[in-house]
Amino acid sequence: MPFCSGCGTQLTSADGRYCPNCGLSVSASGQVTQLQQREAPVPSVQWHPAREAANVVGIYKELEEGEKTIFQSVTQTEVIFVKEAEIKKLIGRERKEIPISISKALVYLTNQRLLFLKLFELSATELGEEKNMLAGAGGTFYEVPLDAVTAVDMRQVKLNKGDEERFLNLFEGSDPNTAAAKLKSPALEIVYDEKAATGRGKTYIESMLRRGFLSKLWGKVEMTYDKILILGEQSVAIMPTLSERVRKKVETR
Repeated sequence: MPFCSGCGTQLTSADGRYCPNCGLSVSASGQVTQLQQREAPVPSVQWHPAREAANVVGIYKELEEGEKTIFQSVTQTEVIFVKEAEIKKLIGRERKEIPISISKALVYLTNQRLLFLKLFELSATELGEEKNMLAGAGGTFYEVPLDAVTAVDMRQVKLNKGDEERFLNLFEGSDPNTAAAKLKSPALEIVYDEKAATGRGKTYIESMLRRGFLSKLWGKVEMTYDKILILGEQSVAIMPTLSERVRKKVETR
């Protein structure tokens, strides 16, 4: 059907050579412009790939650029933080080991760090205080660079009676025998340079130790060594990677 090319008015044969609405001339040959309905232009939608999920562990801990997760625990793990001192005696020296804290934690191993997300933490009774001096440490990270790890080994756990009771109360759950069996099984011992460790979890421990508990227990200390004991199945999963890392570190010296 013919329409005026100027205003779009429908034309009939009686309209002659001009549009009755706008007066636009119709061609002598009788040709008119067929009005074509134009659809409103659809804006082009550019597809943007979704931003990759943040590379995180423990819900909110973002990893560094190039850092990849090698292992992450899916269940809570028993972790004991330990200090060992070389103490000067009247004759010779003595080495003594004291647990600092007992933790429920999730463990993460990356190609750069070993991270502990502490779900709950108790200070060790061997420090001489019955109250928990690390009550606020839950939800904090304790981070150890792999370059700071100097030795790994499997060994038995040694706790005094008070700390053994704390461990069992914390981990026994519905099966007391399971927690007791873990204390009797070998644990993964990680020796590391504590100065290189970071995280709020470390800050809590440092704040506690500033009260001078160790100096009262040990007296004159020549040197200290820092250790982390990981109990249970998680230790078996982590040890091969850490052992290989330490071996390569020794070979490149």
